[in-house]
Amino acid sequence: MRVRRFIIVACALALVLSASSALAKKWSEEREKAVGAEVAAHIEGQYEAWEDEDAQKQIEEIVAELTPHTDRPDVEYLVKLLDTDEINACSIPGGRIYVHRGLLEEVQSVDELAAVMAHEIAHNCTYDAMEQGERNKKLFIGGIAAALVAIFIGADTSEVSGVLAAGSYLRQGILSRYSIEMERRADTNAVRYLVASKYDPVGLLTFMDRLAAKTYKKARLDYGIYETHPQSTERCAYIIEALYDAGLEINRRAVTKWDPPTFESIGPEDAEIDPKTAPAKISLWGEEIVTISRAGEYPGIDERAEAICNSLTEALAAGLALYEIRTAEDDETVTVTLRNKPMMRIHAEDVQSEESSPQAVADGIVRALARAMHREELARRYH
Repeated sequence: MRVRRFIIVACALALVLSASSALAKKWSEEREKAVGAEVAAHIEGQYEAWEDEDAQKQIEEIVAELTPHTDRPDVEYLVKLLDTDEINACSIPGGRIYVHRGLLEEVQSVDELAAVMAHEIAHNCTYDAMEQGERNKKLFIGGIAAALVAIFIGADTSEVSGVLAAGSYLRQGILSRYSIEMERRADTNAVRYLVASKYDPVGLLTFMDRLAAKTYKKARLDYGIYETHPQSTERCAYIIEALYDAGLEINRRAVTKWDPPTFESIGPEDAEIDPKTAPAKISLWGEEIVTISRAGEYPGIDERAEAICNSLTEALAAGLALYEIRTAEDDETVTVTLRNKPMMRIHAEDVQSEESSPQAVADGIVRALARAMHREELARRYH
């Protein structure tokens, strides 16, 4: 079985190398750089450069980390920042990567930024821009470079605007058909590159999650080159498949910004509140989880509430899912557990109503956490 598997893997690798070799022969380094220089001149004529030393350094470090794990580790990439609020980045022939300010404002972690860079590098590794330019050059004035200018920056230049206006419907159909194929390949290759790097590949999924959420809110948004990409929801589906195929756990919170649980001492209005003795209300994402009225084994109520919040935060950061929230009952207490670790032990003295019980309180906490996590899911999907 192992020998057979090795043969299959070896054959697959040979096919990949053969395809890469064929592409390399078709597109010489000199031709690629020449086309890239021409496209770069048009792009830099359309956008203002954006100077941000920290952002520039961060992206260059990401690219340096990713490049050795790609299918063209010998390429030297030149990163340039563009002053536009478009949520976009593009890779053009010759190893140039343009990153828009809007993208840097949109990403929520270095892992998401690395994911977008991996995606752009993946395009370069399979010569997608050159291939797409070749396929579409007959629709534009000039050759491959003119086609790529139209693809990357639209019909803003006099060189291509006439042709674009005359055949926009046909152009859109052809670009969309090819770009969907290329985008899927770039996404799956990006996951592979990220797996081999120090960055979390789930960042690609969470970034696409938010683009998908935007499509729910508006019928049509302008995402620059993303306009002709596959539907964001479809992309999320096959990125999830690629992550599972790589044996990865999908923890969206590890690569995005989120608010941890909080607590506040409560008491009569206009009265001085002592956090050591006043009840404390614990909340998460707009849901009240539980109110603590006893210090229990802690010096004060606030310290008990803080310990509960810390346990919940730790579990959420580790990727807490609904099925990992449980209750365990013994002779004297009921314990709410998160990922098999205790969050809160409920004693009979913690029960405020004679009609309730420790188990009923624990069940209420579980339901409240479920509502909060449902809100989180809805926010990610629709906001």
